[in-house]
Amino acid sequence: MQYQHLLLLYLSGLMLTLTEGQKTTQIYESAKNKINSTKWSKATTWNGKYRDMWKCNLFVYDILQEVGATTPKKWGMQILANEWADPNSASVKGTGCYKTVSYSSKQKGDIVAFKRNGSSGHVGIMSTNGNFISALRYKVDSLDVDGFRSGDSFIVSTTVWRYTC
Repeated sequence: MQYQHLLLLYLSGLMLTLTEGQKTTQIYESAKNKINSTKWSKATTWNGKYRDMWKCNLFVYDILQEVGATTPKKWGMQILANEWADPNSASVKGTGCYKTVSYSSKQKGDIVAFKRNGSSGHVGIMSTNGNFISALRYKVDSLDVDGFRSGDSFIVSTTVWRYTC
């Protein structure tokens, strides 16, 4: 009887891990399919709004919505990149569906966010080979995450969130 309970606990944990992995794979695949799209570029509008504004947070929001993942909100709106970059964000933690992981543990489908001092942060979705996918000035593209971090002197911290629901 005791071994049956242990087996059930083990299998429950295995199922949870498989579910987490399936959703993060969906997040990654959805983001990958948007590479080269201009829908979220700074130069275009998003749903008729936000022309000439950075829309990396809206890109992440739309990807999460597309795959049926819970999306953090603040005051009923999509959260901004600097909110994603806060490892203590009540908006993200309050969903019950995200946990922070170390930068060295990042994997495809994770949300990676960069906090900047004095300006908007940046957020994207981890890809493969050390890259992340995000909305940039002219299109959605895949960038080397370490190169992005080291090339922006205003970045003060990086937070990685993993979807767990």
